[in-house]
Amino acid sequence: MTRVHRLVGAAGSTAYYASIAQADQCLEGTVRHRLRPEVGDGTIEVTSLPGGFQVARYDVAFRGGHRVGFAFPGDHFELEHCVDGRLRVSEASTGDGDLHARSVALSPRCATDGVVAHGDGERYRAVSITGTWSGVESWLGGLGGGALSDNRPERVAREQYLGRSAALRPVAGPLEEIFVHRRASPGRLLFIQSRLVAALSALVDALAVTEPDPGGRVLDDHEVAALRRVPDLLWRERHAPPTLAELARASSMSVRRLGTGFRALYGTSVMEYHRRRCLERAAALLVETDWPVARIGHEVGYASASNFGYAFRRDRGTSPARFRRAHS
Repeated sequence: MTRVHRLVGAAGSTAYYASIAQADQCLEGTVRHRLRPEVGDGTIEVTSLPGGFQVARYDVAFRGGHRVGFAFPGDHFELEHCVDGRLRVSEASTGDGDLHARSVALSPRCATDGVVAHGDGERYRAVSITGTWSGVESWLGGLGGGALSDNRPERVAREQYLGRSAALRPVAGPLEEIFVHRRASPGRLLFIQSRLVAALSALVDALAVTEPDPGGRVLDDHEVAALRRVPDLLWRERHAPPTLAELARASSMSVRRLGTGFRALYGTSVMEYHRRRCLERAAALLVETDWPVARIGHEVGYASASNFGYAFRRDRGTSPARFRRAHS
C-alpha cells in the first residue's frame, strides 16, 4: 500500500521534503530537493521570496505512486500551474479532479482537507506559488496594485480549485516562464519576482471574469470527460494529428459542440491549445536536454526543423538555439 504523507499547514512542507528528498544544492534563496532513489526521480526546487511567498518548481516521477494528505486553513493561498503530466486531487468539500498540462488551480478561501496523488512513474512538472490570502493582499497593496477580491460563487471556486476554469488560463504564461528559467545570474530572484507580479496581475483580472457559457448550454459530465481526453489524444497522435471532425466523432459530439465546449473548458481553441502544449514541451526540452533542435522539433510533432523553428520564433520571439542559450 502506498504511504500517505501528511501536510498540516504550510510549515509541514519542510518535514515533507526531508522525508522524500535530499537537499543537494542551494542557490541564493533557492533549495533544490532531489528525490531519494527509493522514492523516485527528479527535483523540487523551492525559492523563498519577500512577502512570505514560496515558489516551488516540480519535476518529479514517483516510484509506485505517491500520495500526500493535506489540511490547510482558510487563509492558505496556493496557485499552481501544471506544465506537463497529471496530478489527481481529492478534497472533502470540492470533490475529485485532475490537474493536467496547461491547467491552473487556485485554492479556495476556506479550509481544505484532502489527498493529492501521483501515478506510478508518471512525470509531473509544475510551478506552485504558496503563501496566505492576507499576505497576497498586503503585498499587492504595497505595490500599489488593486485588491485581490475573492467573492467567487462556490461552484466557480470549486472549478478553479480543480483546474477546470478557462478564466485562469492567462495566469499560466508567467508561471511557465518561471519553470523554464534556469540561468544562475544576479538577476535570477528579481526575474522570478517579476513573473510572480505578472501572474498575480493576471489573477486579479481573472477573478473579475465571469465564467464562460459553453454555447448557451452547460456541459454535461460525460461531455466534460470526453473533452478532457482530447488534449491527450492529440498529444499521442501529434505526428499525424486527427482533424476536428475525427475528434468530434471520437468524443460523440458535433464539431460545433466540441469547439464551443473546449473553448469554455480551456479558454482557447482545440488546435491553439495543442500548438501551445507542443511548444511549451519543446521549450522545456531545450533547457533540460542537449538534444539537437531537429530532434526536439520531431519529438513535439513537427515534420521538419524549419517548420519547428518558424513556429517557435513566432511564439517566443526568438530561435530555439537562442532560447536554449538564454536559459541554460
